Amino acid sequence: MNDILFVEIYVGMGKMVSWWHEYALGFNLKGIRNQTGKYGLEQTYWVQNGKANLFITCAMDPAAHDVVSFIDKHGNSIKSFAVEVEDIETYYKHLVQENAIILSNGIEWDIYKEEKCGYVRCKLFDDNELLVIQRINCSNPMPGFILSDTPTSTSSVLRIDHLASVVRTNESDFWINYLSKLIYLDPIQTIGDEFFANMSTGMKMNVLSSKNSKLNKVIVEPLKEKTNKSQVDIFLENHFGNGIQHIAFEVSNLLSVVKDLKSKGVIFTKIPDKYFENLVLDYPDLPIEKLKDSNILCEKDGDKILLQVFTEPIGDRPTLFYEFIQRINDFDGFGSNNVKQLFKSLENQLNGGV
Repeated sequence: MNDILFVEIYVGMGKMVSWWHEYALGFNLKGIRNQTGKYGLEQTYWVQNGKANLFITCAMDPAAHDVVSFIDKHGNSIKSFAVEVEDIETYYKHLVQENAIILSNGIEWDIYKEEKCGYVRCKLFDDNELLVIQRINCSNPMPGFILSDTPTSTSSVLRIDHLASVVRTNESDFWINYLSKLIYLDPIQTIGDEFFANMSTGMKMNVLSSKNSKLNKVIVEPLKEKTNKSQVDIFLENHFGNGIQHIAFEVSNLLSVVKDLKSKGVIFTKIPDKYFENLVLDYPDLPIEKLKDSNILCEKDGDKILLQVFTEPIGDRPTLFYEFIQRINDFDGFGSNNVKQLFKSLENQLNGGV
């Protein structure tokens, strides 16, 4: 299983959200597609940065109530993500054998001129979908896009590093087992109760990865016994249920990317000063002040370094946001120590610290 082929986001105003991704985040508009969805006319803007493809889809008439109702309930939010396979007929048999919750009428075919695509839609979480796709004579992620002649900018993103989802307490084991079987992911890391012991907030985090480490999925759930709400609880309340919380984009120079995005008005989550006070004690050889100025989290393992930064929510609700991540010398973890130190710093802030 290779990289995620694309992530689709349902929004109320496709043109405006597409423009923001182009102007603020440096994505390139690759094409626009009008298609008759299950219930009515939809329009999709395909934007790309490096190997990261986003589909930004909106309803073009009230009949497309599956799109409209999703946005009404969840706000601007991720609807689906797609993975590519070599033989959809064979893979469909695998999905049936593994008891996938299949939403499509078997294998569906999307054809535009010489382009052809066979796909199967599988239920995921409350209202999300996993698309398994085979492309035939199709160089674009899906057929039917009228390609844009808009000048392209230099890519700052390498690829989609991972998707992170939030589910209710006691649901993560079900979805881990489900995804592991459907798209051959292996659970590689779990942190939970003991990790956040003696803290008033926390979460259970599970990391799944494909054999080649190109397809990664993070699933988190609240720790019910905690007295203070975490970002996980806040997502569930404002998203009105389970869903995909954020996309992490891998970049090659995070400090440069943050500087550029901040100049275009992108706001990043403020990290408490206490986090960086602890960080300088652990890693005095690193440029901590530069990381602090950019609100970048840092984790080190020998000569390997992981850098992470998070945007504020991209819509009106405190739900969907983006992460930008840099893996120096092939750091292959997912920042579990970053998570713990950040939660400690936030707790210190709640208790009167800075």
